[in-house]
Amino acid sequence: MKIDIKPSMRSHWAGLATLCLIAVLLFTTGGCAKPNNPAESVESSNAPAADTASVPRDVQRGSTEVPEPLTLRRQTLIVRDIEKSLLLYRDAIGMEIIYDNIIRRPHREEDRQQEIRLVFLKASDDFIGVLGLVDYEYNNSGHPVHTKPVRKEGFTPGNSVLLFNTTELEKRWPRIEAVDGVEVISGPTYTEYPSYDGTGIIRVNVTRFYDADGFLVEFNQPLDPIH
Repeated sequence: MKIDIKPSMRSHWAGLATLCLIAVLLFTTGGCAKPNNPAESVESSNAPAADTASVPRDVQRGSTEVPEPLTLRRQTLIVRDIEKSLLLYRDAIGMEIIYDNIIRRPHREEDRQQEIRLVFLKASDDFIGVLGLVDYEYNNSGHPVHTKPVRKEGFTPGNSVLLFNTTELEKRWPRIEAVDGVEVISGPTYTEYPSYDGTGIIRVNVTRFYDADGFLVEFNQPLDPIH
């Protein structure tokens, strides 16, 4: 038997169906719809917002990384002529300046203002392995510190070695040799070292030289993975 439902009845039943659907949705979502904006979801949570001012820079720059308990951030060289040092470390070796300022302050022992130029250079990372250069008598060319004798004592106790790894030894080495004040100890030399686990070797092309202040530097190109 065919039942003829009037248009008014159809509207009535459709309305009831809609109400039932809304009731089911309210029951399953706890009475409120989830926000579409992820930021709204974060703001409405009970978790406290992060205070970036109190978070170590290690964490801020890595976002999710836990800071290491110990990092060797930087070695700073006290130099006689910072512009000459930059000819080597910036122009020849290829480091990038990330900090360059002149600090002015009263001299501790003399009645004058002292100008100290401090430069930081990075290789690949701007936090680990940074090189500092400091000239404590910047713009004071007549100060005896600029003519202090350069010690070149080689690989003996009391001296350190600044070591770079590069993939551009062939390109960079002629530029290093040409820098005023650089004294080459040995040009690119094939060298083998025991691997970390002692079961193999690490092959390296090694160079050794003094910079203008007598600091020992190695500029090496590994031919095998370091580990």
